[in-house]
Amino acid sequence: MTLVAGISLGGMPAFIGDLLISRRLPAPTDLPTRPEEAVHPGEDGFFATSLAQKLVIVRPYFLLAWAGSRANADRILRELDRLLPDAFDRTADPTPVWDVLESCAEDSEMVALIVGDGLVQPLGIRTRGFEIDGKRVYLMGSGGPAFFDYLSAHTDVVPEGDDEGLVARAAALRFGARAIATQWISGGGLEASWGGGFEVAYPEPDGFRKLDRILFRAWRIDVAGDYFNSGRSFFVRYYGADLYLSAFNPDERTYVVACPIGAGIEPPPFEITHIAWTVDVFVHEPTGSFVEFARFHPDERPTEDFVELTNGALTGWSMDHGYLKRCVKMAIDHVGKGSAFRMDRY
Repeated sequence: MTLVAGISLGGMPAFIGDLLISRRLPAPTDLPTRPEEAVHPGEDGFFATSLAQKLVIVRPYFLLAWAGSRANADRILRELDRLLPDAFDRTADPTPVWDVLESCAEDSEMVALIVGDGLVQPLGIRTRGFEIDGKRVYLMGSGGPAFFDYLSAHTDVVPEGDDEGLVARAAALRFGARAIATQWISGGGLEASWGGGFEVAYPEPDGFRKLDRILFRAWRIDVAGDYFNSGRSFFVRYYGADLYLSAFNPDERTYVVACPIGAGIEPPPFEITHIAWTVDVFVHEPTGSFVEFARFHPDERPTEDFVELTNGALTGWSMDHGYLKRCVKMAIDHVGKGSAFRMDRY
């Protein structure tokens, strides 16, 4: 009932987690990734009902990724929040923390990641990593096979060398963008009870972060070479540890996905913020080929793209049309050569 995946491409890893929560009782549910409120059944007998964070930064040095029972995850997160010291201490006795993790319910999987002394140490409960061409991968939940198929079908997402971890983050975002676009159009993923949106977490030497200020967009290119919006656009913003997921074009709505631990903070009354990551999915209609682009924008070099937020909800946006036109040209030039992915640092 979850998709959580981690990938390392020779440097620091990136983890992606979906947001969908499913329960036994059917009820009409409004999901960011579907065009209408409806009952969304899964093949496992569960029904999509709400959203939750499955990548939780308990302390700056400690990340818990979970799949399975939400009640079980909430219990363990509360215990970890009570036990863990504020700062990393390599001399601390790990037994109490390990005992809490091992109390995980049998229908759940977890990976705890600890960053300290320049290293990332994983602790897996009912899951463990494996290698693909020398690259480390972790998969949890019902969506794990979909991510494995993605890696197998797109060997370009596992290039050599990624010391900063940027390419691993871009690869995770690429999967999330394609999954969002597919779920909006066809509902793909809901049959296996995963989706609803995604978040990405990664380690830095001083602790874990989540990718913030992400813009996801989906486009189609017709036979004349003109491009059109082909699905909902999404903007990811965090205030404190709470996720504000804005869906727009068509319609506009912001979904608040609160962190299960800690106190929330109020967003500012109004904010104009530049994009940190832009991920575009183009489908060339005459051939059906996919071409995807991810652009990272360091804060010191903001792009022309920005969004306006009122109390955390998206109320306006501006796009860099010059960049979009360059992407369209590259996508058309690639027609007939299969799917492609390009990452740029602005």
